[in-house]
Amino acid sequence: MYRRNGTRENMEDKANIIEAFSEMAPRYEQVVDSELNRFWGWSYNGFINLLLASTPVQPQDIILDVATGTGVIPSLLEKAGIPRNQIHGLDITMSMLMHAKRRLRIQDSPVNQNLVCASAMDMPYANTGFTQVICGLATHHMDVKKLILECHRVLRSEGKLTIADAGGSNLWKFPGVKFLFRIAAFIYFSLVENRSRAWAESNAVSNVLSKDDWNLVLMNSGFRNIVIQKLKSRYFWIPAPLLIKAAK
Repeated sequence: MYRRNGTRENMEDKANIIEAFSEMAPRYEQVVDSELNRFWGWSYNGFINLLLASTPVQPQDIILDVATGTGVIPSLLEKAGIPRNQIHGLDITMSMLMHAKRRLRIQDSPVNQNLVCASAMDMPYANTGFTQVICGLATHHMDVKKLILECHRVLRSEGKLTIADAGGSNLWKFPGVKFLFRIAAFIYFSLVENRSRAWAESNAVSNVLSKDDWNLVLMNSGFRNIVIQKLKSRYFWIPAPLLIKAAK
C-alpha cells in the first residue's frame, strides 16, 4: 500500500493518527462539529458546505476527496449531481472508510468502489487522473510539501485544488511558539479525548502553515492562480481556518 519507507518518527506519527481516528470514527462528525464550534464558531456542516461552495464542479469532473473520512464530501457531491463513478475518496484510516461505505450504501445505489485506504503523501493514482482535488480539515496531519506535490501530480492541466484547514500566523516562526502550542494541544486532547489523539494533534502543530508559507509551497509545486482567504475564528490566539484555492 505504501511504496516509500518513512522515518521511524513518521511511522510513529502515522500510527498515532490511525489509532486516534480509528477510535473516533463512529463519532467523528459529532466530535469535529463540537471542536469547530468551540474554537472557530463554525459547525462541521457549515464548514464543509463552504468548502464545496468554493469548489465549482461540473458533471464531467473527476474528483478526488483527500482524507475523505466518513464520506461526507463524496455524499454531498453525489447529491449535487456528480456521477458516483467519478467521485474518489482516499483516507489512511480503514475504520473511517468503513463508515463512508455504510453512508454511501444508504443512498439507494451500490457502494462507491472508489474509496481507497492509502497515504495522501503517496497516492496510488496515475498521473493527471483528476480534474478536481479537495481536502478538508486534514492537511495539518500531513507533510504538506509531499501532499501538494502529489496533488499536483494527479491533477490534469488546468485542474483545481481546494483546501480548507487551520492556518498558523507568522508569529509561529518565533522560537518556542509552536512548541508551546504543541504542549497545549497535548494537554487539551489528553483531557477531552485520549492519549493517541493528543499525540496526533500535538504533532500536527508542526504542519500548520501560515498564508505566506502556503503560498510559497503551492508556487514551488507548480500551482498558479493561488487565492488564500482567512476565515472567521472565535479566538485570535487559535490558528484561524484558511480557504485555499489554486490551479495547475
